[in-house]
Parts: sequence; structure tokens; C-alpha cells
Amino acid sequence: MWYNISGGIKIGKKIGIVVEYNPFHNGHLYQIEKIREKFGNEALLVVVMSGDFVQRGEFSFFNKWEKTEVALKNGVDIVVELPLYYSIQNAEIFSKMATRILEYLDLDIQVFGAESNEIEKLENVIELQEDIAYKKKLMEYMKQGNSYGTSQKKALEEYGLGNFVRSNNILALEYMREMKNSELRIKPYIIKREVSEYNENKVEDSREKFASASFIRSEIENYQNNDEEKLLKLKEFVPIETFEILKNKVLKVDVKKEVFKLFKYKFLISEREEILKIYDMTEEIYSRIFSKLKNSKDLKEFLKNMKSRNFSGKRIERLMLNVVLNIKKEVLNFEIEYVRVLGFNRKGQEYLKKLKNSEKMKKVFVNWKDIEKNKGDRISCSGKGNLEVKDFFDYKKEEINNEKINYLKIEVEKMGFLLKELFFGESERLNPVVRKS
Repeated sequence: MWYNISGGIKIGKKIGIVVEYNPFHNGHLYQIEKIREKFGNEALLVVVMSGDFVQRGEFSFFNKWEKTEVALKNGVDIVVELPLYYSIQNAEIFSKMATRILEYLDLDIQVFGAESNEIEKLENVIELQEDIAYKKKLMEYMKQGNSYGTSQKKALEEYGLGNFVRSNNILALEYMREMKNSELRIKPYIIKREVSEYNENKVEDSREKFASASFIRSEIENYQNNDEEKLLKLKEFVPIETFEILKNKVLKVDVKKEVFKLFKYKFLISEREEILKIYDMTEEIYSRIFSKLKNSKDLKEFLKNMKSRNFSGKRIERLMLNVVLNIKKEVLNFEIEYVRVLGFNRKGQEYLKKLKNSEKMKKVFVNWKDIEKNKGDRISCSGKGNLEVKDFFDYKKEEINNEKINYLKIEVEKMGFLLKELFFGESERLNPVVRKS
């Protein structure tokens, strides 16, 4: 079934995907081709994408505009950004908000990869995880000092389901859990993941064209050491548009090292009460950081000193960015204040016009300045009118309302822009990428 929008463009099913494209590789292209094969060329394909920061708690290898360009050239119709303050959090938060954005954009189906393409199996796991007996087992393993992920794996193993705790299944479960718990209209559809593992660091010789983004990033680090042979090998695993960016990708700065310096500085000069306002910062973590940070000469040593069964290295890296970017607990209120469009083609443009004519879609923006204006007109406090950043934080005792949370969110995004310019010399683009065809 399809319908016409202006310009005589036909739109069938409206499909959404949650992506990072860090970088876009043949596995992503395979997914898009399978979607077109299943739902036809008339289907509208929208991606919610991490921008300059990704869920691993680090800068994206490709910037948001490079990723948007490649996506539009390879079959995507609209790219929207998962806001920074959600894109660097754990799988539950990342998945919850990405799926909510797809729902907000009035899409029919969310497509995602998983190790199993049987929806019923995933639904059974979600149901099991809501069982009191399962929750009791989970808590027992966590009390033994295991991480949440390890505890899930051990608890599921008692039901013969230990293999479900793998990167792609974890995200799939969180997407479907959000659909169920929030009673969303959007429906799930799985395309079974082909061959490569999400976090693989090597590729079998028999692999013809698929490799994970993790493997590709690892190989590019070798290329930075002038290994031309490794670069040419990557051409097998990525579309030409990705390869053209990869071969010119020269890392001039050790970003993780610089982020660690900023984190260390901010943590040590800030009052304890201010650091405890940061999302995911607890008394226990604060005390551990305080005891380990001064005696850690670099990031590697700090992560080694911090890591325990309770605190994974990735959680610590996410927390470091939360501190540097000033992501406070109240910022993660799980509300959509705005949806930023990063790019679109002609079909996507016509669909966006349709959305803009709908009263409930007033939060969709194609220009960053309009998002800032939306924030600036609404923020006020004690009759002082619009607030400067300095003024806003003077009102520490005032109740945080939705307008001020929106303000805080936009300030976090702007801090991300600043870091990108500081490390890479790249100013934030204000307008979306537009592909004419």
C-alpha cells in the first residue's frame, strides 16, 4: 500500500532504523538492500543516527555530516540526529530515545539487526525478564559484584538463554521493550545480522565483503602508521563513498587523551556537589574516581585503576564525557524537545513538508538556529527574561522545569560543537545536507 505526496512521489511503508554508521560499511548497505527487497522502492527509509559522539562514549570516527552524505548516497531518504546527551548513554537509554523519535516521526516499522530473526524468541526473553524469579536471580548475580550485562547473561543461562546477551540482541531487546512498555504504534522487523560481530577485531580470511565498524576503525588506526596495504584491504568492506573519506582520514590529535585531560581538570576543580549532579555519577563512583584520578598519569592507567566488576571501562568513558559536556541528571528526562534533521533527498523532503503541516510535528527542525530560537524564546526566570549560561546556573535552588531542561540540553549540544571545533577544527554546520535526486 502506498500514497501520493506532493510532486507525485509515492510513499509506501515508512521504515525507521537506528544507526551509528561509524563508519557506514557493506553490512549497513546489505540491511538497506534487504529493506528495499522486502518493502519495495516506494518505502520511505528514515534513520535516527548518532552524530559526532557515539554510544561507546567517544567521538565518532566520521563526523555527522560525512555519515549523512554517505547514508543519502546509499538509499536513505531522511537522516535525523539522536541528541548527543542520549547518544553516549547505555543501551537502554540509547535504544529508548531512538525508538521514541522514530515513533514521533510517524513511522510504521523499525528494522534492526539481531543474531536471531525470530521476533517471538525476543518477546519471550522480554517477558521472562519481567518475571519476579528472574529479577531475583539477576539481583543475586549483581550483588556478587558482576556487571549488569554479565549478570543478565548468567541469569539467562539458567533458562538456557545465555547466548541472547550479545551486542545486537541487547539493542533488539531494548527496542522491543520500549515498544511494549510505552505501547508504541511502531512495529519491529528483524533482518538477521550477517557474519560479522558488532565488536570484532579481526576478520576471517573466508570473509568476502562483510566486516564490523569496530574492525574497520582498528584497521584505519594501522593506516595512520602508513600501512597502505591495510587501507586497500578495507575497500572490500565498504562502499566507495566511505572509502573515499577513509583514505583521507588523518587523525591529527589523540582525542581520547585530550578528553581525559579536560575531564581530569574539570573533576578536580569542581565542587563535589556539582559533580554529583552529573548523570550516572554516584557517591561510590565519585569516591573511586577521586581516589584513582590524581595517581593516574594517563587515560590508560586511569581506566585500568577504575575498572572493576561493577564499573566497566565503557561506562567510565561515558561518564567522563557526561562530566566534560555537563550532562546533568535532569537533562535525561526522556522527553523529545526537538528533532534535528541532518539531511534528506527529494522523497524525504516531501515527507518532511507533510510532517511540518501536522500540528503535532512542530518539533521537527531542519536548521539548528531554529532550535536555538525555540529554546531562547521560552527560557525565563524571576522576570529577568532570556538567560545567559552564567545567569542560569545562578538559580540553583529554583525548580527545574521543562523549559530550563530544554535550555540545558541545547547547551550540552553546543558544548559538543565546541569540542569538535577544538579537536578537529570543524565548525558546526547549521543547515542539512540536501540530495537532489
